[in-house]
Amino acid sequence: MRNILLVTILITAFSLPALAQFKTEEIRPEDHFWRRKVVNRIDLNEKVNSPLIKRESSFYTGDNTPYAETDGLIMTLFNGLKQGKFVAFDPDSLEKPMSYDEVLQKIQEIEGSLEGEDDFDSGAEDDFGDGDDGEGFDDFDGDEEDDWGFGDEGDDGFGGDELGDSIDEVDASAFGGGDFDPAPFENVVHFIEDRIFDKTRSDMVYDIQLIDIIWTDPGETLPEKQLITFRYDDVRETLESAQWKNRYNDAEYKTLREVFELRLFHSYIIDISGEGIRSLHESEYRRQKMVEFEHHLWSY
Repeated sequence: MRNILLVTILITAFSLPALAQFKTEEIRPEDHFWRRKVVNRIDLNEKVNSPLIKRESSFYTGDNTPYAETDGLIMTLFNGLKQGKFVAFDPDSLEKPMSYDEVLQKIQEIEGSLEGEDDFDSGAEDDFGDGDDGEGFDDFDGDEEDDWGFGDEGDDGFGGDELGDSIDEVDASAFGGGDFDPAPFENVVHFIEDRIFDKTRSDMVYDIQLIDIIWTDPGETLPEKQLITFRYDDVRETLESAQWKNRYNDAEYKTLREVFELRLFHSYIIDISGEGIRSLHESEYRRQKMVEFEHHLWSY
């Protein structure tokens, strides 16, 4: 009997650290011995990060998948927003919530600013001021701009012709949502976290706060734009039901929440407590400094 009890205690003891990795606990501000706010950038085009946007074909999953979301991180967040599970926020103010319709309107405004360049090329007035600014946007003339698929159910409010509208419908439907093409948002994601040294546990805690959705120009001409921001606490439950596809083992799929909290991706730091980082070399240097700080914190 004692042997059985001892084995049970040992199994429980070894299981607790693994369970604790997924448990988010509030750390009292009084126990924050050291804290820095870190902005991380995830390049979704990197091979190691591709499962974050990998879509599992229904041909393989069928209707028996245990995951409510199988279309990757971006579409999981947009679908949750559309279903009213949580709200998005304006990147400039977390006091300004945004609904799904407001986000679609903002996406259309981005497309509208691009199409304004075509008006300049044809001699019409645009919003970009100096005429020289329009020279680099010739690639957006003609039908190519219609491939973006931002139109809402065939909306032709930005001057798309009949052929362009049909292309929009095909492209958007291919991504399951039908409201917009997520491709410009599936290149980069930023997430903001507090790195806290908890003096009670003598351990560094990674407390994810926000996830930023970033728009990138497919023509690699315009600068990136922050579209919307999600609070991690709001989306955690949805990420827990979203699939992360293991490229090497179909028996070891994980949820997107596990991926974030187990750090199963590659990212690099672009800002620490408001101090911007200008190069990958500096980013790695600053990361190593924080690792060394944690390692030597209680060394005397």
